[in-house]
Amino acid sequence: MLDFWNNLSYTTKFSSIAFVVTLVVGFVSMGMLGALLYYPVSIVLRSYPWIDDLHGDWVWPAVILIGMGWSFGFIIAGVVWHYLDGPISSVWMLRFIYGAILWAWAAFLWHWILRSQF
Repeated sequence: MLDFWNNLSYTTKFSSIAFVVTLVVGFVSMGMLGALLYYPVSIVLRSYPWIDDLHGDWVWPAVILIGMGWSFGFIIAGVVWHYLDGPISSVWMLRFIYGAILWAWAAFLWHWILRSQF
């Protein structure tokens, strides 16, 4: 098992660790991570109410699940990095794509939840 871990690329190791850490933090923070993710993606969610205006029994479980669900974005971004590592030689471009995937995943999660409520 240790040989398998040592043979993984840096990005795969980072994505795996980030997945586990954000999954735990998303739960332990009791929704703080999910709420904080609303701010950077709010520019594409203008047709929905601001996070301070959300109310009801669905809000707290939603922000907890969004924080936990965002952790899967690290797995998605890691897989995309793996497949683009050959065609794209610029590490900065790969990092930008990695970050854009994390941002887009957070926007998708928030849009999915808000669409079902409004």
